[in-house]
Amino acid sequence: MRDPKLNILFEPLEMPNLTLKNRFFMAPMGTTFAIEHQTPDYLAARARGGVALITYGELCVHPSGKAIAGDEPSLDKDSDIVRFRPIVTAVHDAGAKIIAQLNHAGRYSFGRHTGRQAVAPSPIASRYTGETPRELTTGETDGMVMAFAEAALRARKTGFDGIEFCACSGYLISQFLSAVTNKREDRYGGSDILARAEFLFDILRQTRALVGNDFNICVKFDAEDGMEGGKTLEDALLLAPKLVETGADRLHVWAGWHEAVRPMLPPSVPRGAFSYLSRAIRKVVNVPVSTVGRINDPYVAADILARGDADLIGLGRPLLCDPDFVRKTEEGRTREIRRCTACCYCFDQIFKLVMAGDLDAKIACALNPELGHEGEGLIQPAALKKKVLVIGGGPAGTEVARVAALRGHDVILYEKDDKLGGMLNLALVPPHKEELKNIIDYYTAQMDILPVKVILNKAFTDKVIKELHPDVVVLATGATPLIPPIPGIGGTNVVTALDVLGRKVSVGENIVVIGGGLIGIETAEYLADQGKNVTVVEMLKSVAADVGPSLRWGLISRISKKVAIRTSTTVVEVKETAVVVADQDNATTEIRADTVVLAVGLKAGGNLCSALEQSGVEYYKIGCCSEPGQIVDAVAGAFALACRL
Repeated sequence: MRDPKLNILFEPLEMPNLTLKNRFFMAPMGTTFAIEHQTPDYLAARARGGVALITYGELCVHPSGKAIAGDEPSLDKDSDIVRFRPIVTAVHDAGAKIIAQLNHAGRYSFGRHTGRQAVAPSPIASRYTGETPRELTTGETDGMVMAFAEAALRARKTGFDGIEFCACSGYLISQFLSAVTNKREDRYGGSDILARAEFLFDILRQTRALVGNDFNICVKFDAEDGMEGGKTLEDALLLAPKLVETGADRLHVWAGWHEAVRPMLPPSVPRGAFSYLSRAIRKVVNVPVSTVGRINDPYVAADILARGDADLIGLGRPLLCDPDFVRKTEEGRTREIRRCTACCYCFDQIFKLVMAGDLDAKIACALNPELGHEGEGLIQPAALKKKVLVIGGGPAGTEVARVAALRGHDVILYEKDDKLGGMLNLALVPPHKEELKNIIDYYTAQMDILPVKVILNKAFTDKVIKELHPDVVVLATGATPLIPPIPGIGGTNVVTALDVLGRKVSVGENIVVIGGGLIGIETAEYLADQGKNVTVVEMLKSVAADVGPSLRWGLISRISKKVAIRTSTTVVEVKETAVVVADQDNATTEIRADTVVLAVGLKAGGNLCSALEQSGVEYYKIGCCSEPGQIVDAVAGAFALACRL
């Protein structure tokens, strides 16, 4: 039964030209999915999952507005109408409304990929692309206004239920709005926000003239763009009423540009962090206002509505992770939601495409291997039911158990500890890693719901094989720390990062962490937050090399204020009270150390292979037991194995 606190999420919402069955919409997100093949199934799955409205993200309105080379989705020509109709039909048939977000990249178009110089309000170089755009003439700007309006008309002819203008994140419209990027002296420039908004106002006027008054128009804009000298909330409070007056039926409020120096996406950002912006905007307009960003929990969403911060809740990454987020909430099954951890793995794949021009990059979710494969029916009933024995209750072990059980196998899972999660129970200990508990909670719920027999607090032995007679054994026993061959490494003052995070050891006041990868950096921050004097020693030229670009810059910015970092440095010897290190010129120094923490990597764990080979039972190794890697590797490998058992 659904918690009454969540009922507010399922109240219908009426607005000009559009009525929604609940208060959830899918936020616009660019993908790498094929328009004709993957996209209809991908969006229909989210529609079946319960969202009232889907925003098809970033449809380009003009050839000059494409950010990358290749087949970027667009509505810049009439032939696109036929191309997108199957998508609209698929979403409608699945029970949701769908609107098209219209965009032009402006100076965020990568000339090194497209082969042409980007265009913008003014020739201001972009830190995001590293390139300087060409300034649009007044006549060209007039043409861009019509390009947006004509794309909106095509959206209507396609069957979309409305459109959203992308006036956020540093793309063309927001470039006109900002004093940072708009230095124009014609009618599209000016010293105040309303003068610089003339480009957007013209787009709204011309769009209404083409599509009529019975078509829903939304504007997504940054209430604060996060840029030094850029648009402030005070500017947005002046702008918002004028947008409504000029034709907007809904306002979708966001919080910053891709170039902004404040984090907006990582787990260090609190849940629902940007609803204060929509609350402020909502007070000055009389149309529905939407909020989005770091909302991965139904109770957070309900609180936002109950406080009056917004009328509509946008879900982006949470719907990549679990397309049934809304339906599970509506049915009172919130425990079953696979909650996004804000790991930004999905964004990192997009960055490979946009920043590096890697046309083979594919958007993916660290926890949902079915993303982009919704129409392929990857989980099918097993042709032959087997008794499957899984050893290890981390993400790999629980994922293989989940999928194997869904396919009809008889599954037993052994875990030597008193709870599931494996190394995730350590990974969530450092600051800002609390969201990893979502993974443990999800798999714990799945093991309860599905016919999986879970045996905790019991180490697996070869005796169990003889007792249970399994058809298949899956080893998911995790990894163990690497111990480098450094003189003095066996001293009593040397501990591992895993033991520190597991609170199995005590440490002194002066600490040297050997290894500046993710585990080392996060352990260093964990200790620094306890008031310890911490130095990280890393052989490479930089730390956190194994962290994706979406999170890395924020992590390093935060860590560098707390911890001393020595890169291009090798540990020569560990002494009782110090660590001897050598720089790249082989000059040696000593760093005071009461405790030395090892974080140089992991090696595959488990010693059951010989017993299994002797038994003759079919067996597999997955996750870190096979090869240490990231959570995405463990989950994807486990899913693939379970689908073919």
